[in-house]
Amino acid sequence: MKLNNVPMTTQMRELAVEDTDWELFSAADAKRLVMLTLACRRFEETILQLDKLGLVHGPAHSSIGQEGAAAGCLAALPNGTKINGTHRSHHNCMSKLLSALYHEGFDPVAVNRMPEDMRREVFAMMSEVLGLRTGWNGGRGGSMHMRKDELGIMGTDAIVAGGMPLAVGVAFADRVRKYDTITVTFFGDGAIHQGTAHEAMNLAALYSLPMIFFLENNHYAVSMSVEQSTRETMLLTRPVAHGIAAVRVDGMNPFAVWLATRWAEEHIKENGGPAFIEADVYRYYHQSRPFPGSAFGYRTKDEESEWRARDPIDFLRRELPARGILSAADIDSIDAMVREAMESANAEIVEGLGSSTRIREELWPDTSDPDAGLVGDLSEFDGVNFTEVEDHRSEDMVEMSLIEAMPRVMGANMAKDDTIYVFGEDVANMNGGTVGATRGLVAQFPDRIINTPITENGFCGLANGAATSGLKPVIELMYSDFALVAADQLFNHSAKIRHLFNGKHSVPLVLRCRIPGTEGYGSQHSMDPAGIFALYPGWRVVAASNAFDYVGLMNTALRCTDPVLVIEHQGLYNRKGPVPKNFDHFIPIGKAKRVAEGNQITLLTTLALVEPCIEVAREMGCSADIIDLRTLSLRDIDYETIGASIRKTGNVAIVEQTTRGTSLGSHIADEIQRRFFDYLDQPVKRVTGGWAAPTVSKVLERAALAGPEDIRDVIASLLRDSGQPLLDKIA
Repeated sequence: MKLNNVPMTTQMRELAVEDTDWELFSAADAKRLVMLTLACRRFEETILQLDKLGLVHGPAHSSIGQEGAAAGCLAALPNGTKINGTHRSHHNCMSKLLSALYHEGFDPVAVNRMPEDMRREVFAMMSEVLGLRTGWNGGRGGSMHMRKDELGIMGTDAIVAGGMPLAVGVAFADRVRKYDTITVTFFGDGAIHQGTAHEAMNLAALYSLPMIFFLENNHYAVSMSVEQSTRETMLLTRPVAHGIAAVRVDGMNPFAVWLATRWAEEHIKENGGPAFIEADVYRYYHQSRPFPGSAFGYRTKDEESEWRARDPIDFLRRELPARGILSAADIDSIDAMVREAMESANAEIVEGLGSSTRIREELWPDTSDPDAGLVGDLSEFDGVNFTEVEDHRSEDMVEMSLIEAMPRVMGANMAKDDTIYVFGEDVANMNGGTVGATRGLVAQFPDRIINTPITENGFCGLANGAATSGLKPVIELMYSDFALVAADQLFNHSAKIRHLFNGKHSVPLVLRCRIPGTEGYGSQHSMDPAGIFALYPGWRVVAASNAFDYVGLMNTALRCTDPVLVIEHQGLYNRKGPVPKNFDHFIPIGKAKRVAEGNQITLLTTLALVEPCIEVAREMGCSADIIDLRTLSLRDIDYETIGASIRKTGNVAIVEQTTRGTSLGSHIADEIQRRFFDYLDQPVKRVTGGWAAPTVSKVLERAALAGPEDIRDVIASLLRDSGQPLLDKIA
């Protein structure tokens, strides 16, 4: 037997600096690089001092030692470059802040004071780390979540690897809008082992996106060394496996990083796809404490001393004068300017001396409304004419099934709005995806119906990044259960981005999730997602029980600037109903629909149980007020309509087909009893399935989910417990 090596299409490289390379490096380049490197160090030293005084609330992950990587990278790229980063990103943000404002002709040696626009942003960044209203995000993000779009800082992320697919989305949006920009996503060695990192790299390579994956390999994920984390410690194998050109460089040498970044930029321009840089760096302090790692036993003092001898600032102070590029006095002059700016920002924030130092009281955020900015104010619907089916003339309507209406309404919107892109598995295949929801759209919009690999967290993250960068992504999840695979991006990101960044960044994406109902798909394909998404109030949630409502709610979802979950029940796909021929009506978020009127009981229901509620109540001769909730996000539920019904009937049940543990009913029941307790003749009743998810067995599946028999039981119980005539006495 003979085993031959298989040739690889992508090679790993290691950059070695040659003396002739220095000829590429002008004094102007050196001044920029020195300023960025020193500003990172002096900013971090200021933060560490504030931390020692107890003025930093929460973690402040110092990047001292790693400055050469961020500064070297961003000093080499155009001012309009965009970045995102991880929880340890002070140096990334400071480098990007200064490089964004580093205008042509600026000479940091020739001035003794940092320009005012830079000083303002240094103050705002420092304020953000300290949680102050004068910060970039009003103090909501703190050290780990910093964003300033005007500077190209597209958000840093406390979830390890969580920001990488968002950067992919930013790059995707810029490419389709024909912006000539590069996006850099910074992350650490701990992130490279996350599945999300691989999903992001695969998507960026697959779609040939103009971005740099920048790995700052500081050799420890908290205290876990690379050797403790993986058998294959050559981390460049990861991007190469995805077909991404990759290079390793000494990150303690800022000039080497500058060269590597110039190579990456050229590679992107020539090949149209991503590049990967691994910078070998070292953080001098522990994860988020102003002490060395040796104090916690996972590093030796000898190791730390060896790395400190390779300090990037010492490197610049040694090499630049020796090569006649800058003098020691030039570097000292830049350092003095940077120090003064940091000291000035610090002086604006704190007062007092020594142990009595405190943050100025007037800089703290207003605490009167901590929920402000959680979702938008829906002003995007000003002037919209909301209609119900009764408002339309029959000659303007056409009978259509729900599955026929789904691609029609999407196509109508895509024709009017070229920012709408549809992402999902198989959406561009099989003439409309797995159920036909995109039928005919590929022919109309061949570049905007995007097949994705089976990487739910990755493409949901891409959608997040694209949504905050000018596009309106529509995500199709083949089954609702797959939202749990994408939980980080959907719940930690989509749901939180607007509030986390002080209400300034909308997330206009639509997520379509399917429930198969009683179709035999089993426990891992049958989840009703409403109860889970309702736990994250940054989401709007809508659910249609007929084609008219689906079209109206989808039009609304596509206009909304918040993330909207649109729940689709497969059991309703073939049910026909009237739909306006022009597909342009709207149904408001937060407006329920009374589908039957009565005075004995109130039934609150949705999706596939709306019609059974109507039919069972009619069969039993019960006078029931039946309300199709339509909006299921807890903050948006139509309690005005619910309250009017309860005041009339005094008896209410919440009827859901879903399993008991994932239902909305307990939340709604609690709110009803808080708001309308005095009008209730008895406690709120609930109809749900069992505790366990439905299984494939046809009979067990039907037993696991609520159906007509459960509705009959609850109607009988409501009437009996309210002292109304028993069913056998009702005519």
